[in-house]
Amino acid sequence: MKWRRSQDIGAVLSEQPEPLVVGSPECVPRPCDLHPEQIVEHEYLGLLPEDLQEAIATWEEERLEEDEQEAEADFPTEYSSDLSLAPGWKVGGFATWHLTDPRTVDCTVCGTSMPPLLTAHHVEWDPASESWAPLEDRRPDLYRHVITPTGVYLGRGYLRVHTCPTDAFHPHRLSFQ
Repeated sequence: MKWRRSQDIGAVLSEQPEPLVVGSPECVPRPCDLHPEQIVEHEYLGLLPEDLQEAIATWEEERLEEDEQEAEADFPTEYSSDLSLAPGWKVGGFATWHLTDPRTVDCTVCGTSMPPLLTAHHVEWDPASESWAPLEDRRPDLYRHVITPTGVYLGRGYLRVHTCPTDAFHPHRLSFQ
């Protein structure tokens, strides 16, 4: 990571340079619009205290029973997929551990726990739940385009870049999930 002052940066290039070497074409994002929005995430379920995990399980069961009685919801609301961790590309937030058990990512220099700085994923949201989808994108005719706007495919999981919160010059680390 390199820190720069905005006044030291020249004019934005009208044509962005292409990488000289790319291992796989699916690792190069296609041009797309960026519309950042601030959201609130909650920690991965398996890292919460046991009593809170049990309370969430009870709440989900109650919601499922309500949905079955009303027969309205195709997919019941779940903490893990609808409320805790946003899918897609994001800056900051929490890491998901849905494919493996949770593990720590610590700085190799000072041992400080390193939170994710950037997370990349091949989809922006899950059309099965739509809870993280922007309202304007909840149209079936747009699904293919809007859930994969970058065209990047890193496998079925996430790529995360972790940085040391103690010292920005300590080496970053990658994790894949």
